[in-house]
Amino acid sequence: MKPMTDSSRCSDLLLTVLVTVLAALFPLRAYSQQDVWSLPLYKETVTVNAVTYGSAFARDTYLSQSRYEGWAVGFEDDRWKGYNPDKLFNVGRTHSSILFSPMKNRLGGGSTLQLAGTVYHGWLWHAVENDRCDLLVGPACMMNLGVLYDRQNSNNPVNVEGFVAAGVCVDNTFRFRLFYYPMALQASFYMPLAGVGFAPDYDLPYWMVFRYNDYGKFIHFITPFNNVALSQQVALVVPVRGDRFRIGYTLDFNKNRLGGHSTRLLNGMFSIGYAMRFETKKWNR
Repeated sequence: MKPMTDSSRCSDLLLTVLVTVLAALFPLRAYSQQDVWSLPLYKETVTVNAVTYGSAFARDTYLSQSRYEGWAVGFEDDRWKGYNPDKLFNVGRTHSSILFSPMKNRLGGGSTLQLAGTVYHGWLWHAVENDRCDLLVGPACMMNLGVLYDRQNSNNPVNVEGFVAAGVCVDNTFRFRLFYYPMALQASFYMPLAGVGFAPDYDLPYWMVFRYNDYGKFIHFITPFNNVALSQQVALVVPVRGDRFRIGYTLDFNKNRLGGHSTRLLNGMFSIGYAMRFETKKWNR
């Protein structure tokens, strides 16, 4: 058996102090696995409001051939609602967001502004349900609308595109312990499969559409073959003194060929939010 040295004593002392401080800041004994994150019961709602910050990329040949990149700020609202437990799809999952991004062409080709909003809702069925994992899958309805304003294109500077579609939603929550501290890791996925897309024809400015009432050229039937869109979110739920904080990353991607031109948008947003449960019950503390 080796004798303890001064360095090993210092290491043990620092470890003891660190554990004591963490135990004071984060009372571990107050939480069980289900207390960290549990799905809502009947007529109960769990909601997370979060501010977001990240990056954005856009290329829209309706406005120009340039590629634009920049930063983005926004707001996200995620909520889960408990439906009738006797129904097949007994949990509702809604994700809505709005973001604003000023972008520039790094090659010196001007700048553009993006304002975008999404509302996705899924009706979910429990594929896996136990103390550690909740895996839910089901159909979803999705609505997306975005505006691009090209500051260099004075002739036709604005393009508005979006879609309303039916798709699928997957929502997964995995509860675990890290150094005996309970946490929850969440991952969700939305993807449209069929619907209606809104985009102008390439050679048709907006003023001509309104002047001649030719609105039919805005509407297109969309599938994954001409409109690839997805929204993925990964988040970590951390309980701190009776509250639940949620730190996440959301990736929204949309690539389409509608109206004779192509659009590609990519937004990656970091978020931090506060989880609340209301209506019939509150968090167990």
